[in-house]
Amino acid sequence: MKGYFCFNRIFAGVIVLLLMVTLFFACTKSATDTADIDTNKGDNATITAAADQAVVSGIYDDLFGIALEIGADAGYNETGRKAALDKLSAKLGIGCFNYDIDDVMNDQWPKTILLRFGAGCADNTGRVRAGNIQMIFSGYFFYPGSVITIKPLTYTVNGVKVTGTKTITNVSTGSLYKYTSVVTDGTVTLDSIMVSFISNTTLTQTSGTATLGDVTDDIFKITGTDSLVYPGGIGASIVVNEADALERQVECPWIGKGKALVTVNGVSATINYGNGICDDSATIDLGDKIKAIKLPK
Repeated sequence: MKGYFCFNRIFAGVIVLLLMVTLFFACTKSATDTADIDTNKGDNATITAAADQAVVSGIYDDLFGIALEIGADAGYNETGRKAALDKLSAKLGIGCFNYDIDDVMNDQWPKTILLRFGAGCADNTGRVRAGNIQMIFSGYFFYPGSVITIKPLTYTVNGVKVTGTKTITNVSTGSLYKYTSVVTDGTVTLDSIMVSFISNTTLTQTSGTATLGDVTDDIFKITGTDSLVYPGGIGASIVVNEADALERQVECPWIGKGKALVTVNGVSATINYGNGICDDSATIDLGDKIKAIKLPK
């Protein structure tokens, strides 16, 4: 009888031990699964922000090109020179726009231009612009110290509503054409979600300086920082350094070269725009995850 009770005690102890081991591994697995879920969630949030950054920065970068081309057509990029309207029409769409100037007297500043795209019209790449943009030139675009202030009033791009103020300041020295570009109070609506945008970048012209009257061959490299803020306060910071500077050809609707680092809650991903070919493809790289994206027109 005594041996029987000893056996039962030993057997019960083994059962308890097995239950404890099972519970331990079950808890450990659960914690690992949770960590994996949290990691994937963070990665996905950063990848989404990177894709949004590619869209939003493209919209505001395009405003620089628009001001440059309207300035060329109106004769406000440098004294005594105007561009051919046919080139501007090819860029912004034949019959897609018109503009008014508040004061057309030569060398009298500032000049306020109201650019109207109407109800919507596609340019030669298929990008549809609509609504009005206000541009204020404090002086000739190409002259150091000049400031061009761009305000989307009722402006949309491919149906995306755009607001804010973009301020371009000419900081050129000698034969180097260089500009700072600051976006404040920017907002865009992506898939019914309003995203705030601010930006502080520098654009340096790398090609086309020998033919200033023809802005269609101009190429700029872009460096600096951007920031996206989503509803609820979630933010994404974006950095483009000198070694990975973005490249934008005025005649190309997309960034064709360079890399931007996007960080959300400590998780970083890289937008890789390629090696200089004008196309709508880019990739987002995050560790072993690579996502190909198609840039909007």
